[in-house]
Amino acid sequence: MNRRAWIVVAVTALTGACGSTVNVGRERTLLLETDKQWSEASNDVDKFVSYYSSDASLYPPGAPVVKGAAAIRDAYSKMSSAPGFSLKWTPTNATVSGAGDFGYTTGTYRMTMNDPSGSMIVDRGKYVSVWKKSANAQWKVAEDIFNSDAPPPAPEPKVAPPPEKPAAAGKSKAKPKKSPAKKRK
Repeated sequence: MNRRAWIVVAVTALTGACGSTVNVGRERTLLLETDKQWSEASNDVDKFVSYYSSDASLYPPGAPVVKGAAAIRDAYSKMSSAPGFSLKWTPTNATVSGAGDFGYTTGTYRMTMNDPSGSMIVDRGKYVSVWKKSANAQWKVAEDIFNSDAPPPAPEPKVAPPPEKPAAAGKSKAKPKKSPAKKRK
């Protein structure tokens, strides 16, 4: 082979090796579809938790961060066992990194459960889930946060302590002052 052919082969090989391309549009579509499938698994604890990475973190409103798939399984299992529980969400956007290994989805959710009296509570809100590609190239949730669209509950009014009762007539709480003793000579 002549020298010019070798240069073309070398440049082509280097360009291919250095510039591996990711079809970001395809990954974005795949990520949105994965998030939709995850929503459909919300009534199966094991399947639901399988979408989290082993080191994932869940940030529920009004509660501490839940870290790790086992802790997330425990928290979700308790929540989903509440009477009347239902959770569905709709991803509305997905963004994927140029390398195709990180992404995030955003959307809205609807959750229901019964209050202590048995009445159904409906909560609507929004979420952000950060995803990363696992070693086997599957999308897994790394960070998951959601919050309600409902305003926070109004603070309970502070109750003033009852006023002191007036002293009974003729009786005083104050101790009478002693008159100074006269000195005797």
